[in-house]
Amino acid sequence: EEEEEEEEEEGEGEGEGGIVEQLQGMISGLISEIERQVAREPRPKRGSAGNSSEAPVHFRIYTSKPPFPGGLPPPIGLPFMPGGPSGGDDEDGEVPTLERRLRAAGLPAEAEEVVTRELRRLRRMSPMHSEYSTLVDYLEWMAELPWAPPESPQPPVPLSQARAQLEEDHYAMDKVKQRILEFLAVCHLRGDTKGSILCMLGPPGIGKTSLGKSVAAALGRPFHRVSVGGIHSEAEVRGHRRTYVGALPGLILQAVKKCGAANCVIMLDEVDKLGRNSYNGDPSSALLEVLDPEQNGAFRDHFLAVPFNLSQVLFIATANEMEGIPRPLRDRMEVIELTGYTVDDKVAIAARHLLPKQVALHGLSPGQLSLGEEELDHLISGYTREAGVRELERKLGALCRAIAANVSEAGEAASEAAAAAAAAAGGADEGAPSEGGGGSEAAAAAEAATAAAAPI
Repeated sequence: EEEEEEEEEEGEGEGEGGIVEQLQGMISGLISEIERQVAREPRPKRGSAGNSSEAPVHFRIYTSKPPFPGGLPPPIGLPFMPGGPSGGDDEDGEVPTLERRLRAAGLPAEAEEVVTRELRRLRRMSPMHSEYSTLVDYLEWMAELPWAPPESPQPPVPLSQARAQLEEDHYAMDKVKQRILEFLAVCHLRGDTKGSILCMLGPPGIGKTSLGKSVAAALGRPFHRVSVGGIHSEAEVRGHRRTYVGALPGLILQAVKKCGAANCVIMLDEVDKLGRNSYNGDPSSALLEVLDPEQNGAFRDHFLAVPFNLSQVLFIATANEMEGIPRPLRDRMEVIELTGYTVDDKVAIAARHLLPKQVALHGLSPGQLSLGEEELDHLISGYTREAGVRELERKLGALCRAIAANVSEAGEAASEAAAAAAAAAGGADEGAPSEGGGGSEAAAAAEAATAAAAPI
C-alpha cells in the first residue's frame, strides 16, 4: 500500500511539472514573437530630432500622453451631461442657465455667498449623484424668489377710487370700510406698509376675504390667500430642511413666489384654528416671527437657510373667534371687528349682488326670475339663520336650479307644440278644409306653443 501511494504522488508531481513546462514554453514563444516584431520595425534616422526616444507603435498605445490640458485628469461627471466635462461649457446647459438667473435675481450678500458655493459644488457633481436634483431644486427656488421690490411697481389706486370700489363690493360695514380707508391713506403717505398687521375678526360669510382682496386692489399689489387652519407642524410655516426627501419651503415663501413680488398682500385665513402643542412643533409660535415687524426683515426658512426680507409684505389675518388666537400672536395684530348683517342689509345684498350672480351662474336671463323685497325678506327670515350670507346664497342657487328645470321642460314642450302645429298646418293645406277641422287644431297647437314659450 505504501508503494502504491508513493507511485501516485510521483504521478501527480510529474503532471504539475508538465503544466509548468508548457506555460514556460508559451511565454518564451510570446517573447520571441515580440522580439521579432520589434526587430522588423524600421529604425529612425540618426539625424532626426525628437524621434530617438519614441517607442514602437505597439507600445505607443499605452504610453501616449493624456489629451487634457496640462496632463490633468478629466473632471468628475459624465461627458455631454449637465455637470460633466462638456456640460459646464455649454451656454445653454443647466448650470450656466441657473448661473445667469441667479445673477439677475438681485440676491443679498449672504444669499449670494451661499449660492456661489452651491454652484461650485454643482459644477463638480455628476448628474447621477443622488444630491444633484436636490441641489438644482434649491438653486431654482433661490432664482425664482423675488428678493427685491419691483423697480417699477404698479401705482396705488387713489383714495377716492378705493372708496368707490369698497362701496361697490361691500354693502354696509361703514366703520370697517372707514378704518380700511384710513389704513390705505397712511400707506399712501408713507409709501410702504411696514409695521401694519391687520386681523379681521367676525362670523363666517360676512366678506372678510373679499375685503382683503379690495385692500390689495387699492394698493395695486398681487394678492394670495393662505389657509392656515388645521396646520399642526412648524415645518408648514418655516419649511423643511433639505436633508429630507421632497423638502420644500414653507407656506409663506410659497405664497411670495406665486405672487412674484416682495411687496405682495398675503391673507392668513383662519388663524384662530391653528394647531398648537403638537409633536411637530408649534405653528402659532412660528408665525410670531412672520408677523413681527421687528423680526420679519430677516425671516429664515429652513429650506433656504438664508434670511429673507418679509418687511414689505402686507399680512392680513382673518379669524372667527378671538379666544382661539394665542395671546402672543394677538398682540402683534390690529384687530378689526366685523359684525353680522341685519335683515335689511341681507335683502339689499341679495338684490344687488347675490341674485344677479346666481341667475347668471345658472344660465337664466334676468327676466326669468325676479324677487321683490317681500319675497327676499320671507326667504331670509324663514329659511336662513346666520350672521353672513352664505346660506342665503345657497338658497337662491336652489331656487335658480328649480327655475332652470322649469324653463328646460317648457322649452321642450314648446318645441313639441310647434312641431305639432307645423304638421297640422301641412295636413290642412293638402286636404279640403272643413268647419272646425284642421284650422282649429293648428290654432290650438300654436296657442299651446306660445303659452309654453312664455317667461316664468
